[in-house]
Amino acid sequence: MATIMHNASWRDLWASGQLGHFVLVCLGVWLHAADSLVTATLVPAIVAEIGGIAYVGWTIALYQIGAIIAGASAAMLCQRLGIKPVLMMAAALYGAGCTMAALAPDMAVLLGARLVQGIGGGMLLSLSYVAIQQCFPESLWSRLFGIIAAIWGAGALLGPLIGGVFADHDAWRWAFWLFAIQAGILAVLVKTLLPVQASGRDLAGGWPWLPLLSLSAATLLIADAGATGRVATAIVECLVALGLLYLAARLDRQSKSRLLPLQSLDLRHPMGAGLLMVFVLAMSTTGFAAYGPLILKILFNTDPLISGYILAGESLAWSAATLAVSSAPISAAGMLIRSGAVLVVLGSAGFALAVPAGSLTGMIACALAQGLGFGLCWPSVVARIVSCSDVAERGLAAASPGIVQGIGYAVGAAAAGIAANLSGLADGISAPAAKAAGFWIFAGFVPLLIAGALGAWQFTKENDQRRLSQ
Repeated sequence: MATIMHNASWRDLWASGQLGHFVLVCLGVWLHAADSLVTATLVPAIVAEIGGIAYVGWTIALYQIGAIIAGASAAMLCQRLGIKPVLMMAAALYGAGCTMAALAPDMAVLLGARLVQGIGGGMLLSLSYVAIQQCFPESLWSRLFGIIAAIWGAGALLGPLIGGVFADHDAWRWAFWLFAIQAGILAVLVKTLLPVQASGRDLAGGWPWLPLLSLSAATLLIADAGATGRVATAIVECLVALGLLYLAARLDRQSKSRLLPLQSLDLRHPMGAGLLMVFVLAMSTTGFAAYGPLILKILFNTDPLISGYILAGESLAWSAATLAVSSAPISAAGMLIRSGAVLVVLGSAGFALAVPAGSLTGMIACALAQGLGFGLCWPSVVARIVSCSDVAERGLAAASPGIVQGIGYAVGAAAAGIAANLSGLADGISAPAAKAAGFWIFAGFVPLLIAGALGAWQFTKENDQRRLSQ
């Protein structure tokens, strides 16, 4: 493998002639990043007009299902067609979903719109990593991943504000129109400004239908497990979903047109260890996002907007940490990954102490620790996974951390729901129930957090680093 270059200056980004193209990719990331918090803020106004309160959870779940499936397909589509047509397709799908949502007469149509939005949004996110890997030198990857993280922070900061403004004026449909217009602008700019790549090629083998079907079934089961109030059913659905996820990965390995790199399940390879770390840490840190606002409301009577910004603080900490380390030398990658993983473990496990103690300061500190931890390690994780992959699979490798992270969040949200119901939160909303749930929602993930930390050490073993630099 070629020797890894030293970090280049920002002048190299300008000199590459790709700055404008990168801005287009960033616009796509913004659409995906702002969506969840905007929609979550709009939900009360939506339900007040068209009803469907029983399906509120599915407005987020279906978006995530579409995002996971489309994200898994994006890299392979780029290999077949090139980045430009896939980016145009993603923008068009996202815009179409927003238009459907803006016109939705009832909750059924809105849920279909959210699925279409998720397909477009997930594709836009995966394309950002694929485009960075394909269009820019490796010396710029960490800096560009830092910019992507900053856009996520902006989405977390502005999403509740945008949604709140439209909700306060009973104009939730116009919020979807706003994002539909942005998606249309992106599609036009891509068609006009982005050059056609000659690298798109038809790969041997057909479309990997079986892995995609298995992945789709797993994500649907996970979403239903997170929404059902029947604990036994939820446990069975989660176990079956995990089996289907493993089956999807095994079928993918046997496919001629793969969704993930070949070594994704090999825990002895840096690729497998890194993706394991991403999966279990993502899965273990969903508890606060899923139940934080409810717990804050019960324990401290916190206003929903304030709770939203406490959650956003985690994203902002992620962005700030990523920007801070984006210029770090490549030799620091191992230290950053290990340090970040430790911070994530401490932050997530710390909730098991802070919530039962009723410490608002402790809960905020834990959320910030999670964000800082992911921010420190994420650019190095993505860059290292790409670097340790086969050259022919670097597009798949670039998209794989985001795909695995999304699956981890989905599984974690369902598991957190099971823990909350088992601990008594479903039996009645009270401070003792919230404290008990707050312990088990976070303590139950401690074994997985330990596995994530061990994965980080395996991922950054010194002998692997020496091999990569040869």
